[in-house]
Formats: sequence, structure tokens, C-alpha cells
Amino acid sequence: MSVMGTVATTPMTLEEFEGLPDGPEETELLEGELVQMPPPECSHMESAEDLSRLLYAALEHLRQAQPTVELGKVHMEMGYLLTGDPRSWLRPDVSVTYPNQPRGKYYEGAPLLVFEVVSAEDRAAKLAKKVRLFLRHGAQEVWLIYPETRDAYVYKPGVDVAVCEKKAIHSDLLPGIEIPFDQFL
Repeated sequence: MSVMGTVATTPMTLEEFEGLPDGPEETELLEGELVQMPPPECSHMESAEDLSRLLYAALEHLRQAQPTVELGKVHMEMGYLLTGDPRSWLRPDVSVTYPNQPRGKYYEGAPLLVFEVVSAEDRAAKLAKKVRLFLRHGAQEVWLIYPETRDAYVYKPGVDVAVCEKKAIHSDLLPGIEIPFDQFL
């Protein structure tokens, strides 16, 4: 197998993907294709870290205020194994799992919520493919957040058009939580 640019030229198995030597690149396995990105820039990581921290605090507050509400965990850069042929292993910038989401070495299936902070290196075709995969494997919302324009497109299963949000993260899946974009972008 040879790697040219950002995508492997022949399909890669999960076992081959797991056997790759560690390196500075960000990697994912997208339907058998090895996708490598350059290391994230400071502004990208700071936005993702801030969003992760804010979501974590909001979910903890919601758990205390409404103990009967079942919520998953907030993760940053967590790997999710999506079954299929070929398999995919994706690592969104920030995610919220389902309560009691199955896991082995990795979480199995897509998380409940996906948040991708879009950077200049991201390609539209790759983002579209990731959105479709996450939704096909169980995600209930996929947020593509654009720092430069300070807006986000929210994708949901069975809905052909994404909703554009201009001010804040809010979702029926996270009752009572609203995180203004200005707090993390």
C-alpha cells in the first residue's frame, strides 16, 4: 500500500490501520481509506478544547439538576469504530456518547452528537462523507462548526437540508443547554 497526499491508494483494513507506526499526523480510516491531516493549529485545538470543557460542565450541571436524565460522556478526539465493509474509524473533534454506549477497544457505532471544528485543511467531500457515515451509524446530530464565519451546519438523520445556526450550540438532545459560539470560537 502506498500513501499519496492525504489518502491511501488501496483500501486498508482496520488491522492494518491499527498497525501503523505512531506519527505526528492526525489519521482516520474513512471507508478503508487512510486519511492523514497535518497537526492541528493552536486556534483549532483551543476551540475544540473550550467546546469540550463547556459541554462537559453543562452536562455535569444538567446531571445534578435532573438526575433522571440519562446522558453520555463528552470526549475530545475519541475514536469511534463504525462497522461496515470496509470499516471506518473516525475521531471527531468533540463528541457526546450515548448513555451506556457499547465499547471494546473503541466506542462502537457513532456517538450521539458529533462536533467538528472545520479548519482550512478540511475538504468538503471528506466532511460530507464523514457526516453521512456518522448519521448512518447512529449519530443524531452532526455539527460542522466554521470558526471564521462563526456559524454551524447541523445535520440530522432523514433530513436532507442542514440547519444553519448562527449564535449558539443548542439541541433537543441536551435539554436546557446553550453554548454561545463566542465562548469557544
